[in-house]
Amino acid sequence: MPLENTKMAKDSMPDALFSQLVDRINQETTSAEKKVEILYSCRGFFNAAQATTLLLCYANPADRVRAIKLLEPRLCKMTCQEGRQIIGAVTVHNDKLIVLDCIKRVLTDSQTKLGEEYILSAFPFENDKIKAMNILSTVCSYVGEKVAAGGHQGYAALGGLYTQARPMVPHLYGDLYCQAQQIPGHGPVQIPPEAQPGVVPSIYTGHPSYAYPADLSYIQDRGYPGAAEHPISESNIKPYPAGAPPLSYHSGAPNPTGFQSAA
Repeated sequence: MPLENTKMAKDSMPDALFSQLVDRINQETTSAEKKVEILYSCRGFFNAAQATTLLLCYANPADRVRAIKLLEPRLCKMTCQEGRQIIGAVTVHNDKLIVLDCIKRVLTDSQTKLGEEYILSAFPFENDKIKAMNILSTVCSYVGEKVAAGGHQGYAALGGLYTQARPMVPHLYGDLYCQAQQIPGHGPVQIPPEAQPGVVPSIYTGHPSYAYPADLSYIQDRGYPGAAEHPISESNIKPYPAGAPPLSYHSGAPNPTGFQSAA
């Protein structure tokens, strides 16, 4: 068997041959039907950029719809960002949905959030965005969210299967509800180990910083001269030089200023 027949991936048309195809379509000015026939009779596969260029070769919106339907089985794999270029090549909002229906099978990241945002950004109206999501849902598969019946199966000789499903036990790993709770994104939310609820009586019990001991005050930590604890009392007055003497009659100091008592 030749090597070119064993390849499963589609390779886009070389640039030289593609330029000749575009020139043939642009040089045909007598009939719009013949412009479509040139695309129908050509051979090869096309990537997103080439498909966009081919659609722009047709001025009539109806001819662009016919062209994208001809290109549908001949498109290479592309991302949603590249597919948005093909959708932007048509101007009628209903035709954009037709283009999306033609390219939905070759989109590689249509099940991701980023891919959905690229596709939805090509539609200006809210109703068209909803229809676009419905179109993408026809080619989406969420096998990981399904619960398999019985146990795991493996291939055996002569087309047989090895299975772990015991007789009269339809679900080897428990009932459907317990298995569904083990699917990622389902089941109860697990609190991170950093959070320790109930350590400190506070409305923010999950915040770890509330479990820390009380820090020293600014005065206790710095201990500058004259920085005595308030209120002033005989127990916290520090002798000089720990307590700075008054610099003037109007400055504050650990001891009260004024005349000494005559007694």
